[in-house]
Amino acid sequence: MRNKNHKRAWALLIPLLLVLAKPALAQKYVCMQSTQGEWCVELLRSAAPNTVTNFLRYVNDGRYTNNLVHRSVPGFVIQGGGFSLDTNVVNALASYGTINNEFNRTNVRGTVAMAKTSDPNSATSQWFVNLSNNNTFLDLSANGSFTVFANVVYGMDKVDKIAGLRIANLSSSLGSAFAEMPVDAPANVNQLTVQNLVLVTRAYTTDVLPGSTVQPYHCSAPVNNEALTELCSNSVTFPLSLQGGGAYEVTLDLVATAPAMVFGVRAGSLKPLALLPNTYASFNPVTNVAVIPSVRVGSVIYDNVQLLMTNAATQQLTLQSFKQR
Repeated sequence: MRNKNHKRAWALLIPLLLVLAKPALAQKYVCMQSTQGEWCVELLRSAAPNTVTNFLRYVNDGRYTNNLVHRSVPGFVIQGGGFSLDTNVVNALASYGTINNEFNRTNVRGTVAMAKTSDPNSATSQWFVNLSNNNTFLDLSANGSFTVFANVVYGMDKVDKIAGLRIANLSSSLGSAFAEMPVDAPANVNQLTVQNLVLVTRAYTTDVLPGSTVQPYHCSAPVNNEALTELCSNSVTFPLSLQGGGAYEVTLDLVATAPAMVFGVRAGSLKPLALLPNTYASFNPVTNVAVIPSVRVGSVIYDNVQLLMTNAATQQLTLQSFKQR
């Protein structure tokens, strides 16, 4: 019985000291499925926390469903987030109000920023993807310094595909915001329909990029795997070999810091893996000890991190020892 409980609980962790000061982060990526393919962005919470929160509000409330990419400027940006297509009628997106500017990151190719007026604090729901390094213009304080809040980390080719579409001036029928509308139609087609428009059909949050078979084990975009995993705001995800019991992916969350660091297996996080990567953690159901080869916390790496399964019923492990590099 004991081994069976352990099998369900195996998650180990190695997060160390200090991380408790960081707020628990969720929703690492936002992916946008469009009529031209899917792209995903990594949210830059530390750079623009309030902007990310605002963006996620629209995403999680479904406001970006059937949302138009209504502007395309070659070599500059594609833009959306302002208008939706509802039963073949274009409507302005209802706004949750303006947000304060949080300019901290430069507007280079692949970054995502908030659209606004000349007022730095006028951004609402509209976003744009930089097609080029636009920092010499969009970073200027004279222009209100546009707030970057995300990076495209998957599907930039789909963004470029949209940018390569024909551009139509539909301002006479739809309004001035549609003077640079990307449309999927040959130049000799004058009668456009809704099928020619570029739509974000769905926007959703995720911790796994499309095509990934396992959770990313780093807090940011792919990096050299110098450590098995990274402590990502009070949680850690890693591959695990259960001695005599198969391979799994597990996420542990910090549940207590005193008198010891205690981690609990996140409900539903235990996932069977067909193959283990070259580096992985292990759990011995005889000794109840989990060992993670290495974990990075910020710029510091800890090796031979050992945790003891101290409560199988609640699936909790207590940090026992580690070695700092």
